[in-house]
Amino acid sequence: MGMRFGGHADTAERPAPSNERRVHLDALRDAVQARQELACGMVERRGVTWVSVVGVGGTRRLVEVGCDYGRSTWWFTWSDGRPIVPARDVHRAVDVLIRELAGT
Repeated sequence: MGMRFGGHADTAERPAPSNERRVHLDALRDAVQARQELACGMVERRGVTWVSVVGVGGTRRLVEVGCDYGRSTWWFTWSDGRPIVPARDVHRAVDVLIRELAGT
């Protein structure tokens, strides 16, 4: 089996504890909230938690970020399941979110 981003781990690897997902999402939320140009909140749908992020003072554009385990590590993912960056790289994830919300 391989990794299926955008859901939960679908892998033959040792499954990681599900509470690690929330630890990474909390770290991302905290890093986003530390940025004046961003605002965010935690959202849960069908038992899956996301971080919804918007740019402050910009267009009313929203991105949702999840966190999935695959390829032996946790990844931040877009709402459609595409990987963003490994979850251990929170600051890089925030930079990607800023660029995405700016449309660059």
